[in-house]
Amino acid sequence: MKNSILKYTFITLSALFISSCAEDSMDLDTTKPEINLISPKDEAHFHLGDEITIEAILKDNVELGTVKVEIHSAGDGHQHKSAAVNWEYDAEEVIPSGKTEHTFSHKVKIPAEGIKDGHYHLGIFLIDKVGNQSQSFIEIDVVDENHEH
Repeated sequence: MKNSILKYTFITLSALFISSCAEDSMDLDTTKPEINLISPKDEAHFHLGDEITIEAILKDNVELGTVKVEIHSAGDGHQHKSAAVNWEYDAEEVIPSGKTEHTFSHKVKIPAEGIKDGHYHLGIFLIDKVGNQSQSFIEIDVVDENHEH
């Protein structure tokens, strides 16, 4: 009987220790996730109305969480009188649970009219399951076919 109690106690304590270590490994994850942007390339040119295909390989040492795409004007801040506005785009996607690597593909339609042509920053933000974050930015050029730079 004494051996059974000792055996049960040992098994219970071992299980608690193992589950505690597994939780600690998530809490101790301080490694930022990685973004390998495949396309578009930095300084890529697009026309009003084009579609941008964003492709990237996303990796994390433990588990990926969320990826966000953001596009905003990279202009120098001066404004010209125009009916057009600076274009802004935001999208967020939750990565399926348990993944340490994800092939990300996202399409963005550039408005055909009503936005200013010019330089824009395209950013990808990647957050892993415990909150570590990485970001990658490139600059793209959006041109009006009728008004090439």
